[in-house]
Amino acid sequence: MRPRHRRFLAATAAVTLASGLAVVEAPAVFAASGAVTAERGTQVQPSPVTVALGGLPGTVKAGGSPVEFTATLRNTADHQVDVVSSAFVIGDTGTGTRQSQFKLEYQSPGGAQWQDAKVNAATVGAFWEIDRSATLRLAAGAEAVYRLRLTVTADAPAGRVTPGFDANVEDPTLPREQRSSLAQSGWPGLVITPAVTPTTQAPTPAATADVKLEGVPATFTAGGEVKPFKLVFTNNSGRDLRVMPTIVFQGETELPFETVRFEYQGPDGAWLPGGPGGNSEHPAWLYMDLRPSGVGSDVFALPNGGTHTINARLAFTKDAAARTESLVALAGSLPGAGESGARSSSQKADFTIVAAAGPSVTPTPDPTSSAAPAPTAAQPSSAPVVPVIPVAQATGASPSPAAVGSQVVAAAAPDARLASTGGGSSAAPMAITGVTAIALGVGILVVAWRRNRVRAGAGN
Repeated sequence: MRPRHRRFLAATAAVTLASGLAVVEAPAVFAASGAVTAERGTQVQPSPVTVALGGLPGTVKAGGSPVEFTATLRNTADHQVDVVSSAFVIGDTGTGTRQSQFKLEYQSPGGAQWQDAKVNAATVGAFWEIDRSATLRLAAGAEAVYRLRLTVTADAPAGRVTPGFDANVEDPTLPREQRSSLAQSGWPGLVITPAVTPTTQAPTPAATADVKLEGVPATFTAGGEVKPFKLVFTNNSGRDLRVMPTIVFQGETELPFETVRFEYQGPDGAWLPGGPGGNSEHPAWLYMDLRPSGVGSDVFALPNGGTHTINARLAFTKDAAARTESLVALAGSLPGAGESGARSSSQKADFTIVAAAGPSVTPTPDPTSSAAPAPTAAQPSSAPVVPVIPVAQATGASPSPAAVGSQVVAAAAPDARLASTGGGSSAAPMAITGVTAIALGVGILVVAWRRNRVRAGAGN
């Protein structure tokens, strides 16, 4: 290769490597800072030779097998031209690749032996001279094919680079100052993938404690007494744990927090109110932490093989709706290094909330009726006999002081019964609550009373 041609290719590569992009027009090379100074009057002409890269893959793996491709040079002129020097360039587009991270081999047109391309050191990207001491003569319309083989070392950074092939051409039919031209391939992108695809290993779930509920009552009365139960945590994990306790009310719709009166006993024996939990895994469930705002902590240490019991108590306000619910205790574990949080749950404890007993009710005469008053005990009547039932008996609750001495009438159909309100997974709400029974009895009494007055009026 002539020194001038070598400097020409080096200047072209300098611009390409610095920018990471191909030099589209040869004159720009000479205009670039640091480019070779052409002889006085030299003009860079469009080249009669075209260059095409073929078979170059879109990606190459760092540290992987070499990739093979071709560079085809074709003379489009109607006479012979000479390719006096060629080069293969890899422009860096910001990945920081270095010459030492690539290896290029080639086979000359018609050859069968792989040769190492001559390295022309570059600080960024890479630049090799091809067939450095040979001149390739191309007849009119002739083609010459270079086979190329590229290897990327394992330490090459991942990212996109721009490879390309340049050829310095001379046309002997032109005046000396017009003979030289630069033939260039396109600049397809080549993506370098990492030697080892980074993977994020899923953290190991933390060990958890076993948890169960003990003594959860089967029935609560809205506005009724507070009832106790227990949360029992046992550590059989084989290691010490830090546990975060939570209880969850599971129902078809969310239980209003303001209707719940849940308390637990702290380490010092004081009763503390539970606070609403931030968990939203299920919108119909109410989560409650054993950590009220600004009071105490919900984390306790549980040594391996140890057991921890938390006393709790529960009640519902008088405006709580009658419904069935399930209570579940959760034991969350704080994760260690390389672990994810984990938790276990107790079996469900089903219970029923019974509506509060209503006030005593007595029949009120119809002011619009002109019929005779209802018959008394001394007046025979054909009206059915309605038993008188005390409030406590009708509702199944202990009589309150206000209800002592007062009576309400209630009638039931022959097969009417109260459903079982026992606990367990088969627990169901009461078929007829105390309030429903009272309302039913009052309705039947008023109808019978009106019929009796109508009959009395008809007999006069």
